[in-house]
Amino acid sequence: MSSFASLTSQDVRDYWEHEEREFTPWLAEEIVAEDSSELENVLGLDLEVIEREKSVGKYNVDIFARVIDDGRNVVIENQLNDSDHDHLGKAIAYAAGVDADIIVWVAPRFNDEHRDAVQWVNENSREGVDLFAIRLEVWRIEDSPPAVRLNPVEKPSEWKEKAKRREGELSETKQLQEEFWTEFRNRIQASSSPLRARKPKPRHYYSNPIGKSGYHISFGIYWKEQDLRLELIIKDNEEAFQGLKSEKEAIESELRTDVEWVEPRETRGGNMRSNIRVAREADIENREQWDEYFDWMLEYGKRFHDVFPERLRQID
Repeated sequence: MSSFASLTSQDVRDYWEHEEREFTPWLAEEIVAEDSSELENVLGLDLEVIEREKSVGKYNVDIFARVIDDGRNVVIENQLNDSDHDHLGKAIAYAAGVDADIIVWVAPRFNDEHRDAVQWVNENSREGVDLFAIRLEVWRIEDSPPAVRLNPVEKPSEWKEKAKRREGELSETKQLQEEFWTEFRNRIQASSSPLRARKPKPRHYYSNPIGKSGYHISFGIYWKEQDLRLELIIKDNEEAFQGLKSEKEAIESELRTDVEWVEPRETRGGNMRSNIRVAREADIENREQWDEYFDWMLEYGKRFHDVFPERLRQID
């Protein structure tokens, strides 16, 4: 008969004695690391840290961040003791001060009244304003190294967000895009893919990290061309694009397909962007083909993760 060890909860203050000097820097470093942090995976968002201890009026927000994908502002409020009114009030005040759409409140324990308050805000705010209550946990199995878990105890409901939309607010095309990416997100969660589950949006693309800052992959639906694309997006780094292109033959051999190399060009925002792209024909309106498309995206998403991250680290 199998024998199992005990999973033991730890006091978070055994690992971080001071929130500002120890925990907040640790969490910020996790976010800026090359691999996706657990917090980003819990939120379903890829973040960049803009500033730690950012001044907002008389106080400082612990971490001021931005969603890489769409530029929304994020405030992260941390504490190492039970949730309290003070931190909830500050988090909302910080969000107002920096025009944030997303509030992340991290604590080891949340009192019922604060969970209820977070739920109420999410149910009564406009779509796109999200409040997360994330429980900070540390666990050990006997003498194993400690493991951190960030457990969402309250978060926005996708169904409620959609229910609050006005009739006709989204076009049929936007609704179809959101449904497609939602099902793709669900497939990622159910698979062992290196892709990360990210919140689906009613738009033509679905972004994902690839383990290196300054680069990401993007799946895209292109209605006019009737195709589905997977692209490595390279921001403001012409040398990286040319370095990868110098390995064109090897890269295409490893991907087992021809690749379109889209040369660096200036975007409307004044930045430089280049793309490495694979594509296939697709009719997204034909739902019977969706599983086939998801299989293709998962397979090529894995191939991109096998081929590019180590090359990108060597180039930089």
